[in-house]
Amino acid sequence: MAVVKLFGTIGDIAGWSEAKLEGATLGEIKAAAAGGDARLADHLDHRSTLVILNATLTPFSLRSDDLPIRPEDEVAFGSPVGGG
Repeated sequence: MAVVKLFGTIGDIAGWSEAKLEGATLGEIKAAAAGGDARLADHLDHRSTLVILNATLTPFSLRSDDLPIRPEDEVAFGSPVGGG
């Protein structure tokens, strides 16, 4: 099972920050993390949500729902950040 971490607002909505979840693809991991919560699913799918796979930020263009996830992977989702 992959380790899934949720940061910021996404973790607040889910009510948890780390879990081990089953899923062979990013889409399956997102579905498992959302657990049927449509609001959380929308946040996980949003273009501006940060997706970090094994400590590497994954650009939107490379993070299709078909992206393979291995059991030893760590997948993190974070709220977009701003600054100035």
